[in-house]
Amino acid sequence: MSTLTSLLFLALGFAAGLGHFWAIAREADDLVRGGPAWRLILLRLGRLAVTILVLVIASLQGWPALFAATLGFMAGRQLVLYRLGGAR
Repeated sequence: MSTLTSLLFLALGFAAGLGHFWAIAREADDLVRGGPAWRLILLRLGRLAVTILVLVIASLQGWPALFAATLGFMAGRQLVLYRLGGAR
């Protein structure tokens, strides 16, 4: 697998991680503040679908792509936690 493919999956995993953990934060906020049920359902289903899709596509490319996507995903998590004040 090429370095370019690894970088692509690193970026794809990062974007998926940002979206996934931002959606969790938004979902929790909506639960606490009484947001509409349709938004809670869409946030949960959307984040799970995108995360599964990215990781399955990465796994089909081999373990280096899956590893890169996972590293990117966790980097996205750290950034969201930092921005929301949870990683201090």
